[in-house]
Amino acid sequence: MPKNPLLFAPAVFVTGENYNIYARVRIACAFAVDVDGKKYYDHSNGVKRTSTSIHCVTVPREALDNAKKYTVVIEPLIIRLAYRSQFAHEQRYDFDFRPVPSEDINIYHIADTHGRALHAIRSASSFGKRIDLLILNGDIVNSSERVSDFDTIYRLADGITHGNCPVICSRGNHDLRGRAAEKMWEYMPSVNGKTYFSLRTGNIWALVLDCAEDKDDSHEEYGGANCCHEFRVEQTEYIKKVIANAANEYEADGVRHKFVIVHNPFTHLDHAPFDIERDIYNEWTALLREHIKPELIFAGHYHNCFVSKPGDDFDSNGQPCPVIVGSKPEGRDAFTGCGVSLKDKEPEIGFYRG
Repeated sequence: MPKNPLLFAPAVFVTGENYNIYARVRIACAFAVDVDGKKYYDHSNGVKRTSTSIHCVTVPREALDNAKKYTVVIEPLIIRLAYRSQFAHEQRYDFDFRPVPSEDINIYHIADTHGRALHAIRSASSFGKRIDLLILNGDIVNSSERVSDFDTIYRLADGITHGNCPVICSRGNHDLRGRAAEKMWEYMPSVNGKTYFSLRTGNIWALVLDCAEDKDDSHEEYGGANCCHEFRVEQTEYIKKVIANAANEYEADGVRHKFVIVHNPFTHLDHAPFDIERDIYNEWTALLREHIKPELIFAGHYHNCFVSKPGDDFDSNGQPCPVIVGSKPEGRDAFTGCGVSLKDKEPEIGFYRG
């Protein structure tokens, strides 16, 4: 039995009003997280899950923010039986936790690593500041052929946060490709199985959207495997529900920063390497501009780094705020990501190569 059954440090993902603590493991085991003396189990309707290599526990945001530490509790499985299953003595692994601070917030954004982590982690080190929030914004994997491809998500979260601060994760177009793509939602954060959701962490409110693929469903590359159009229509209705519930969403007490996190920069239809669903994306943009009024949109997909302001050449349909495109993979040699520091005035935005 390996000394440490954790393949990587846990990733503390933000979803809705909660944290979802995910961990990849090397052994069959039961899994729980202890926060201030209360255990939160990974279970299936009261049955501890042991037949999975990925565990997820939901912890209320307020509980972990107040405790500022958590303990992963692992019970290695000896044998699972109808009667008298057997587990080895529990193993406990302690982690400190830093909730997003109320001032001077440092965010690091990464997308488009396409299965490579080393230089992306180095680029975060080049930021030179303590990272309070990590954004992994799609195409972290190159494709979803095997569930082991999703390890890049956890390798990056471990290498940058060490399980000590929150992570926001979204899906990119390459994540939809491969035999394991339909299982990806089990290996990355979602709300009710959906890869689009709103969230709150500290004084930040964010809307995570999922443009899915970058070509029409009928494109020959997909061979009839996708139904992304209906998925986007579904999200249009979700954005409207968020707006109808504004008082409990982006207008809630304590919200100072409003972001949109999405892999494909859907406000750049005249320039981005995709030109589909103009009616849907125009409606998304109008809803954001007229109602939500975000401070920043974080995006990837271009394999480049720049900031597009409203009215710039890249603005195809009246973007509501600056769009940060912050990921530049350079093969196996280097990677550039984006660091954002939220100060009293304008956000400080920089690009960092590793």
